[in-house]
Amino acid sequence: MSCSFGTNVAVVTHDHQVVFSRRSNRVGSLPGLWSSSANEALSRDLDARGRTPPDLYDVAKRGLAEELNIQPDEYRIRLLTFGIDVELQQWGAFFIAELSRLSAAQLGERRTQGVPDRWEHDHHEYVPFDVDTVLGHLLSEDRRGLWTPGAPGLFYFALVNRFGKRTVQRRTAALLRRLDLGGRPPFPPAAP
Repeated sequence: MSCSFGTNVAVVTHDHQVVFSRRSNRVGSLPGLWSSSANEALSRDLDARGRTPPDLYDVAKRGLAEELNIQPDEYRIRLLTFGIDVELQQWGAFFIAELSRLSAAQLGERRTQGVPDRWEHDHHEYVPFDVDTVLGHLLSEDRRGLWTPGAPGLFYFALVNRFGKRTVQRRTAALLRRLDLGGRPPFPPAAP
């Protein structure tokens, strides 16, 4: 039975850069893979609210604070969708957090100032948040097979949220035609 649940957040800086994070080799799940900007597992100890269910927004906000040192008054957060990693049996909620003041450079500087869970990610990249650049980054030859299962979907839905479904679908189809992957899927297929 699937019992693990977490949040994944795509962070967009004030200067329109999206943050990609690489999981460190010190984490127990999916080390060394590229992932969401921040992610956080639901914790019985930290997220319990008595007889009411935990608030998934609060879990996502905790991840942003612990992994990127971003405080709730510095962004607007929205729920995008839910997903499941069928291989690891992990459920997740996908969010987008748009920073109101922090630029990519300022956010990078923040990571040097006492981030509690800094050890979870060993590298961050900032990529212009436009459809072609983000899709190109997700589908670049040197990144194929190096993504956590939820990351491509998270960033795809973040693009749809900002630019609209039709625009993102059209540009995705055009990019896949240009890449000519020889019928191979761009990401590893999910387990049945």
